[in-house]
Amino acid sequence: MFDLATVFEFTRDTVILTVGITAVLASLGVILCSSPIYCALYLISHMICLALLFLLYNAEFLAVVQIIVYAGAVMILFLFIIALLGGRKEVQENSLERSIAFGLIFTLLGELYLSATVGPTKQIEGTINSEMFGTAKAIGLELFSKHIVAFELASAVLLVAAVGVICLAKFSFTPLKRR
Repeated sequence: MFDLATVFEFTRDTVILTVGITAVLASLGVILCSSPIYCALYLISHMICLALLFLLYNAEFLAVVQIIVYAGAVMILFLFIIALLGGRKEVQENSLERSIAFGLIFTLLGELYLSATVGPTKQIEGTINSEMFGTAKAIGLELFSKHIVAFELASAVLLVAAVGVICLAKFSFTPLKRR
């Protein structure tokens, strides 16, 4: 007969593989699609796949943050920026830069394959408070104590990007005519 634990493990591994392949295909859609709107939609689907992977590995808080912050707020901001600049389709032509980009992509996929076939790695030595591990408090303490500079730099980069998009939009000022 079938052992229920074995069937559960096989099903879980199959779901993880399916969601992982979907995430890779969505990321390839981001890179290869010529329409910026479709690129943003592929990126949203990739982030949803990442949230599903977080859920499958019992990281519920990270999954919720992935959906709310990245797939929600940041991607809506990207879609507004694309709408502001105009979603013109990009003409793709074969060039040296495109060939280098594809070479880099295949190199990174090869490294991913090699790292996946190496096998399991050893756990980090040391003690971890198991009661607080993975909670919002633990992530907040880690983020706002050791990584505060990186957090503030990321917010500054987002602000500069938003100001840059407004400058790139090149609004033409036409004064209103009086009657």
